[in-house]
This record gives sequence, structure tokens and C-alpha cells, in this order.
Amino acid sequence: MNDFVHVEKVRFRDLDPMGHVNNAVFLTFLEQARVAFFAEVGAATGLEDMNMIVARVEIDFKAPVRLGQEVEVSVRASRFGTKSFDLTYELGVDGEPVAEAKSVQVAYDYGRREPMPLPPEWRDKLTTIAA
Repeated sequence: MNDFVHVEKVRFRDLDPMGHVNNAVFLTFLEQARVAFFAEVGAATGLEDMNMIVARVEIDFKAPVRLGQEVEVSVRASRFGTKSFDLTYELGVDGEPVAEAKSVQVAYDYGRREPMPLPPEWRDKLTTIAA
């Protein structure tokens, strides 16, 4: 099976003074892809199901992205721990890589304000789309 792919079209507001997508906007691309991925696999289909926090994000930039281009963001679960999991992202434009990223999500009990064990069903759902 292939990775989940989410597409974001670059908007004027995404640009910096040099005319390419500002680095901070890549976090939004990742977030939009992550939320769409969770909904697609049934892991978190609404805000009330988002019992997790993002603990870390790493982005390696490969090439500039410009106005009007479509950024394809592929997402897959790549590591599972007892309370956290990683998502790996590949971002491309017209088949050319523009960035690679990783995020660490921690299962979180908002009522108790502390990390909690990763629900077993999350692992099953998050790996339904696998490379």
C-alpha cells in the first residue's frame, strides 16, 4: 500500500519577501496533512478525538516552493513507543522533493494534563496505510 497523500496549494499569504514559501508555512502544511491522515484512517475524526500533543517537529528543506504550486505531502507512521509515535512526511512539487519532515506525537490525557499510554487501536489504524 502507498503512503497517504494530502495536497496543499500555495497561497499568496504563504510567501515571504523573496517570493517563496516561508519556512513557518511548512508547519501548517504538515499539520493539515496530519489532521487529514488521522481522519482518513479513523484515528481522530474530530477535535474531541485529538487526544495527543505534538512534542517535536524536524524539517529538512530541499528546494523553494512558489506561488500557485501544489505541494503533495505524503504521511506515514514510522515509529511507535508506549506513549508516543512518529510520523514521517515527504513533501514534493511536480514529483520533485522540496522537504522531508518528522513529527513526534504524544498521547495525552487533557483532563489529567499528562501523557498517557498510546491506545492500542491507534497503532492498528495508523498503520492501515503503510509503504
